[in-house]
Amino acid sequence: MIFRNVEAMAVDLTVSTIPGSVGTTPGVLRQMNSRAILGALLHEDVSRTVTELSRSVGLSRPTVEAALADLVDEGWVVEAEAIATPNKAGRRAKRFAADASAGSVLGVDLGLHGIVGVRADLRGVTLARVEERYADLADAEQAWTSVQDVVRRLTGSVDGAPVLAATFGVPAVVDRHGAIDYTVAVPEWVERRVPGRIQDLFPGTATFFDNDAKLAATAEAMWGRFRGVRDGLYLVMGRQIGAAFVVDGVLARGARGAAGEMGGLASTGWPGAPARLEARITADTDVESVFAAASAAAASDPAASDQAASTAAVDTVRALAADVAPGVVQLVTTIDPEVVVVGGEVLPAAEVFCAALDEHVAPQLRHPVAIVPSTVGRDAVAMGALARSLTHVRSVHMGLG
Repeated sequence: MIFRNVEAMAVDLTVSTIPGSVGTTPGVLRQMNSRAILGALLHEDVSRTVTELSRSVGLSRPTVEAALADLVDEGWVVEAEAIATPNKAGRRAKRFAADASAGSVLGVDLGLHGIVGVRADLRGVTLARVEERYADLADAEQAWTSVQDVVRRLTGSVDGAPVLAATFGVPAVVDRHGAIDYTVAVPEWVERRVPGRIQDLFPGTATFFDNDAKLAATAEAMWGRFRGVRDGLYLVMGRQIGAAFVVDGVLARGARGAAGEMGGLASTGWPGAPARLEARITADTDVESVFAAASAAAASDPAASDQAASTAAVDTVRALAADVAPGVVQLVTTIDPEVVVVGGEVLPAAEVFCAALDEHVAPQLRHPVAIVPSTVGRDAVAMGALARSLTHVRSVHMGLG
């Protein structure tokens, strides 16, 4: 996938409409024209007249009318309410709009310590969001019960619009064909067929799995810090640690989907970092509270009244940065990114984490690199999954390429 800058949650919908192409039959040309019109209508949430569409896509009025008739029959376009034109008498021109409610898509971040699910319409507008946090979802049956509950809540108010595609981000290596190769974090999920059972929840619907860090990097490229970036490194930091990167504008997957899977290498400092993080947290608090306290302390928030706890929280975040720094140095020197983006559980305290990580990484680099928090936020994996679902629907169902 080549990442492109986009203005909203829409993918590039450009379709060729050049008439008279060599080898193009009338039927194929009509299909191409209708897709161009659908792309134009889907790109913006406004209705258009036949005349306006004719001008914008460069097609004759009869061609546009024929294409609109096809799109209405297919259910992708509806006739919209006519707009009154001041000082003009006579019949109002018909207006047409893409029916973004003709279907919906799901994006789900299925993590070791929580689930974030988003359902959106065909324009990418969020219709529902569910978030649940857990101490541990490594147990397959608990994960299966929890994901069923989240899916039920997401799809319980679909209002007749079918779910056309669903994508799940998982802490696992996923190959180019969408098959889970292996996972160190949640092996029981694979052993107990959790992915297969999830697919059974959506009979007849395209259901995909992808690596969580790679989906987060996808979202960052579409809506966050990676926009306009050719080479970037994305870090998932917290009780789960991972990485993904974009090289020359393309998300790197590797021959078997394992690009960036450094978490098992002792030289990176990553294998033991999550356990050391949890060991530094006292029994009367939790990871989320520590990250929140570190953020408040960094912002000199008056609410951070317990100075001892605030200092301890900052020290915990800085210690995590020190633990993972060797692996980050290895990745930065290998990829030579323009920017390093930090996401994952540490995001609430990302300013503290990024500053501490830079202190350890910068002295070992020939050229400095910016280390910054994700701007997509906690929903990055779910949003990347949503983008994957939208891409499938627009390509396969809507014929937009």
